[in-house]
Amino acid sequence: MLDMAFQLLTFFILTYHPMPSEGQFVMNLLPAAPATDLNAQSPETAQANPDVPAALRTLPTVLARGEGGHSAQIVLGGERSPGGLVELKRQLDDLFKDPTLPFDQTVIKVDPDLKYSALMQVIDVFSRAFNEAKKSPNISFAELSNEELRGQ
Repeated sequence: MLDMAFQLLTFFILTYHPMPSEGQFVMNLLPAAPATDLNAQSPETAQANPDVPAALRTLPTVLARGEGGHSAQIVLGGERSPGGLVELKRQLDDLFKDPTLPFDQTVIKVDPDLKYSALMQVIDVFSRAFNEAKKSPNISFAELSNEELRGQ
């Protein structure tokens, strides 16, 4: 009887093929749209308007992969960040400390071939910038479409 149990176990182990769609889900959460001109001069006395729509409060970010799947290009709000993570952190600090820019959430559009560790480093930079600006870290993710990948 025991040998029959092992034969059945072996049969099921060798013939089991999970569906390719198991464990996958669509991550398109928010539409990424340019919010404002990031280089605009801001008056010192202006305050953020709480009635600004969500699309204007969202900071779009694009992560493109480079050689070996590592992060090659970071586009923050439509402008490339040439200095990597250090420059990204400086730009985020400037954006979040400006009271006239209403950014309280971000959408990170990610190249599907980017390494997970590179994405986690960018998420860490965003989380620290949100925390230092005393904002809750609202980060959403989307996968770059084929058209967006070809446009880079």
